[in-house]
Amino acid sequence: MCRFLHAIDHGLAPLRRFAERYVSPLVFLGMRLAVARAFFTSGWLKLGYVRNNQLDTLYFLFEDYHVPFLPVKVAAWMGMCGELGLSTLLALGLFARFGALGLIVMSGVIYHTDGNPLALYWALICAAIATHGPGKLALDAMSWKKGE
Repeated sequence: MCRFLHAIDHGLAPLRRFAERYVSPLVFLGMRLAVARAFFTSGWLKLGYVRNNQLDTLYFLFEDYHVPFLPVKVAAWMGMCGELGLSTLLALGLFARFGALGLIVMSGVIYHTDGNPLALYWALICAAIATHGPGKLALDAMSWKKGE
């Protein structure tokens, strides 16, 4: 039985190498872009309120959610800047682990205040990126290769 499993494992080795080399980088890129898009879209909407001088609307969003430990105005600006900045880092794969960790915190706040079930998935995807890195199709990976 052990030889049989070893033979299967050996036979699948080329497929595994192909997946690690070509599929895995695309999967990590897709994960990064999916989460980044969700956060960036939300931040861009909030930035529209700022640009159109509708700060009351921005603050009302955060009054409704009751973000813990932060005054409404601080939470609003931190939330908007975090959504735009951290999602951009994640999408580019630049300091991606930092961006992922920040978005995990934001996902936790979103889940706690809004109960959005997607926040759990965003946090899990970001946890995978924070622990395994952003993948080969990231500025982090490309810049480290140049330094070697």
